[in-house]
Amino acid sequence: MRGTRVSFYNLAWRWHFYAGLFVAPFMILLALTGLVYLFKPQLDPWLYRDLMVVEAGHHRQGADVMLAEVRTAYPEGHVGQYLPPLNAQRSAQFVVHDGGRELNVFVDPYSGKILGEQDGKRNLQAIARALHGELMVGTLGDRLVELAAGWGIVLVVSGLYLWWPRGRLGAGVLWPRLAARGRLFWRDLHAVSGFWGSALLLL
Repeated sequence: MRGTRVSFYNLAWRWHFYAGLFVAPFMILLALTGLVYLFKPQLDPWLYRDLMVVEAGHHRQGADVMLAEVRTAYPEGHVGQYLPPLNAQRSAQFVVHDGGRELNVFVDPYSGKILGEQDGKRNLQAIARALHGELMVGTLGDRLVELAAGWGIVLVVSGLYLWWPRGRLGAGVLWPRLAARGRLFWRDLHAVSGFWGSALLLL
C-alpha cells in the first residue's frame, strides 16, 4: 500500500515537472502580452505621443469636419469607425480601410489637421493581441494556447497534490522556512507560493 502511494507521488511529480516544462513558456508569453493589453491606456500615449497627444485648445472641430478631412486624404478608403477624443489632450481617431489595409488615422480635434496614420495590424497592441490569442500563427497557435491552458490545470492540480501537508502544518506548508538554505528554501518558496496562488491560477 505504501509502495503504491509513493509510486503515485512520483508519478504526480513527473506529471508536474513535464507540465511545467510545456506550460511555463506559454504562461510567460501570455502574462507579458496580457500586461501590454492591460496597460494599453498608459502605453499608447507614451509610445505614440506624436499621434495621440495634442495641445488643448478652446474650440473643437465637429466630427463631420474631421471626417471630411480624412475622406479627402483617403479618397479610395472606407471609414469604418470614429473614436472621439478621450480628454482635452487627446486626438480623435478614425479607422480607415484603404487598399486592403486597416489604418488608424489620428486627427487634431482643434485644428482638424491629420496627425498621421498607424497600421492597425502592426502596432504594439495588435501584435500583443495576436500573440496572446494565437501566437501569430492562426488556428495552430490558438490550439497550442488552449492546450497550454489545459496542461496548466494539470500543473496546478498535481502541484497541490505534491504540496498536501500529510500531517505537517505551518512552516514549509503555509509559509516558507526562511531560515532554510539551498534546495529546501527554494522548495518551500515554490510550494507555498504555488499553494496560495493556485485558486487564481485555476481561475
